[in-house]
Amino acid sequence: MSQQYAEILFPRKIFQDQPTLTYSIPENAEIRPGLMAEVNLRGKINRGLIWKIHSDKPSFATKPLEKILHDSISLSESQLEQMAYISDYYLCPLHKVLKLFLPAGIFTKKKPPTLETPIDTSKPVHLKELFPLSEDQKKALEKINSSKHQTILLHGVTGSGKTEIYRRLTLPLIEAGKQVLILVPEISLTPQTVQNFQKQFGKNIAIIHSKLTPKKKLDYFAGIFQEKHQIVIGSRSALFSPFQKLGLIIMDEEHEDSYKQDQAPRYHARTVAQHLLSKNPELKLILGSATPSIESYYAASQGQIDLVEMPKRLPNEEKEHPLPTIHLVDLREELRKKNMSIFSEILQEKITDRLAKKEQVILFLNRRGAASALLCRDCGHSENCPDCEVSLTYHNRITVEGSLMPAERLICHHCGKISKLPTNCSNCQGTRIKYIGLGTQKIEEELRKLHPQAKIVRADRDTTKTQEDFLNLYETFRDSLADILIGTQMIGKGLHLPNVTLVGTVLADTSLTIPDFRAAEKTFQLLTQVAGRSGRSKPGEVVIQTYSPENYAIQNTIKHDYQSFYQKEIKERLENLLPPFKKLVKLTIEDQDSQKAYLYSHQLAHDLEKTRTDSAEQNQIDSINIYPALIPRLKKKFRWQILLTGPNPAEFLKEFISKKPLRSEIKIDIDPLNTI
Repeated sequence: MSQQYAEILFPRKIFQDQPTLTYSIPENAEIRPGLMAEVNLRGKINRGLIWKIHSDKPSFATKPLEKILHDSISLSESQLEQMAYISDYYLCPLHKVLKLFLPAGIFTKKKPPTLETPIDTSKPVHLKELFPLSEDQKKALEKINSSKHQTILLHGVTGSGKTEIYRRLTLPLIEAGKQVLILVPEISLTPQTVQNFQKQFGKNIAIIHSKLTPKKKLDYFAGIFQEKHQIVIGSRSALFSPFQKLGLIIMDEEHEDSYKQDQAPRYHARTVAQHLLSKNPELKLILGSATPSIESYYAASQGQIDLVEMPKRLPNEEKEHPLPTIHLVDLREELRKKNMSIFSEILQEKITDRLAKKEQVILFLNRRGAASALLCRDCGHSENCPDCEVSLTYHNRITVEGSLMPAERLICHHCGKISKLPTNCSNCQGTRIKYIGLGTQKIEEELRKLHPQAKIVRADRDTTKTQEDFLNLYETFRDSLADILIGTQMIGKGLHLPNVTLVGTVLADTSLTIPDFRAAEKTFQLLTQVAGRSGRSKPGEVVIQTYSPENYAIQNTIKHDYQSFYQKEIKERLENLLPPFKKLVKLTIEDQDSQKAYLYSHQLAHDLEKTRTDSAEQNQIDSINIYPALIPRLKKKFRWQILLTGPNPAEFLKEFISKKPLRSEIKIDIDPLNTI
């Protein structure tokens, strides 16, 4: 038998143009791609992944493999193929993709990690009739089970009982010895998902997310690899767990932006999950949402995936199925009535009424802090972050070592820089400084003045630094130990709070003003999801305050009309040739020198345009646009963006890079969620 060689992949870049290093395989070694191995690299023992095996003798001398780790976690052939797909599709080096699939502890621990980890092996509890199904749920379950499609979009209004459908789909697979993955947008914001599944299937559930300690993640991965964990609940990274018999992927709130990673590889969990289906005909993917992404609903309308609708809520205490009544408030009219309060007259009345009835209230504003900017009334100057071209946000309390302290500070919400409040304007030395704008802290302040007896809690990035912070806050409010919850978008992500009968959106316009093609979609989704927290057990109401009451996203929200919103939005996308009708690739060029950032980005745009003009495959790309980023300077770096649009701009870019490699620091975003 001829000498065999192994290509070893490490979780870091070794050489610029060479993703792996070649080692000789000892005679009679039991080996396959996907196993871990120890090798001598620059005089030290390092661990890497056996990427390929071949008999092509290299032109240089090779070292032998030191040790093959048969008792460690390994990757299957399908996982290796998935790695190659992510690297190729998202134009990302393999060493960065490897970090998704194997926890850091495998490479860094002094002793090779083994599979002998202490794991709870208690059998899952199977309570088959935990909740009776409604007629809508029965029809949905029947249609899903009989569907010939591998991907199914479950479009159910808020409170329609999608979670019970997920559990009913999970049960037969667990009994058949299969594994099930339930993806949630952010694990720290969905404690009830874990609790609901633990009630039915016991506590032997792996919970995967980015905040796990290396040891805990390694233990969970070992349990999944050995099939001791049949159920895995996690954020997008859970998709890369070492499943052996995966039978079902459930992607709850599939429309959420947090399923897209913002660092290389900038993958979308939905895209990667759908690629998995192509390699496993037995695997099914359920996409669940009350407000599906435009792309998913379009795919369903074209018959590419199946569509299952659940248009009614589960019955409340009065045996009714109503969605909450929504009141629209034009804030311009409130100003004409000389109402200068944060709260409209109707919202004030309804808050007072709900507190008197011992019912709960949620107030939503997608902006934290006490004021959005600090403005000098003499010269108009606003205090900006010295490292980012954005206004600093005023906070009258900040989180220090896990506690909220009554210290007034200016904070940059992009780089985190904290500054003391100036006593004088830095531009004209004037003293007439005014706080402008609105934030969750300001709402809390005003509420305490109006309702001093009410117990008020706030959920935003300042008060929920850890997973435990949000869990404690959620349980406090769920158990009716607080009357009013104030929060940002985190409170709209699937929380079931039975005693909430009023939701107030203090200002619905914040996401509408973003100059991006998804602004209307995100506004509709956010408002609908937040409104859906009201009236789940008792009749509920929603008050939406806005300066743009005529906008179609807001109009369709108050009518609970996804279909009309979708028809309007898909028409706009078609007219402007935007996703799902065309694909996008976004390049972000950054440099601490503004001139260098400008020159390199414009030279790159020129080279791309020239390649496009000269290319025989011009049909891959329609347009190339260059523009400064919405935040032109971030964390001391000046930023320019290039947007490629067309049927296949990624393939065009791949061909371009093969002839003229990009700088390694350029950010490549395939299928970006925004263009700003």
